[in-house]
Amino acid sequence: MSKRFLLLLMSSLALAGCGGNPIGDGGGGGGGGGGTTNPLVPAAVSMNVEAAALQGWSSNAATIAVQMTAQDATDLSGNYGRNAALDVGDYEAYSYQTTTSNRMVVALVRKVDGVAAISAVDAGQFANYHGGAQVWRADVFTRPSGGGVGARYDYSGTYAGLLNTGTPTGGGPGGTLNPTQSWRTTGRALITADFTEMRVSGGVDQRTVLETGGSLADIALWATAINADGTFTDSVRRADPSGWTSAGTYGGAFNGDADAVAAVMVFNPVSGAANLYEHGMIVLPSCTAGGGPACP
Repeated sequence: MSKRFLLLLMSSLALAGCGGNPIGDGGGGGGGGGGTTNPLVPAAVSMNVEAAALQGWSSNAATIAVQMTAQDATDLSGNYGRNAALDVGDYEAYSYQTTTSNRMVVALVRKVDGVAAISAVDAGQFANYHGGAQVWRADVFTRPSGGGVGARYDYSGTYAGLLNTGTPTGGGPGGTLNPTQSWRTTGRALITADFTEMRVSGGVDQRTVLETGGSLADIALWATAINADGTFTDSVRRADPSGWTSAGTYGGAFNGDADAVAAVMVFNPVSGAANLYEHGMIVLPSCTAGGGPACP
């Protein structure tokens, strides 16, 4: 990462007023979204996104209902509107802002073969920000049968993320009172699961910030156990010059037959930028079901 880009990020954080420990601000994840009563990701990742109507959502829907503790909607749940200008590859963008003086939330959504995820961030106003994610799936997970290569699945494609910093929105009151629109990140993702050993791990490289073109460090989803219900959670590691540094938490789930996976995460993407956080997501088909360029 260039020194110029790091200075730009630090300057943006100052403008957004993201002080203190943002993960402790209004955190806690409730429902799993879309009618799922048991959350599929830990509270450390779901944070302010309590629920989302992922079950009934389909690609290019005009709106998606999101329940988020972010001072976003006048009711508990707000209908976020489609905002195609903010799409990140296959991840479709939605946004919500009551007035130009109020917080702007950007959400990214993707659904693949019965599993879906949403990540949403209001990038800051009045010295704090709100963000989080949820995962939904249609069917109960069934562990794939067979040993050896037949039980090892690869999932390849694109990663998408939202930073808790960005650009002040237009038309607001001005100065430090303006809300901030989140910058978006992208990258190339690969997840590998072994259903014989019930282990999963993954990573994202070629990471960039779309609004600035700045590069970000690679990240790894640390190897961990797959639970009997097809869920998993562990730490996000960041590739620093000194080695892999623990930077945050991820969680996710496989769909019913493991032909697709969804993982969401929150982590610090830049060493030395203590108040910078990224809310990321990976929703991919398996390589045998049409995965991306990192497939074997």
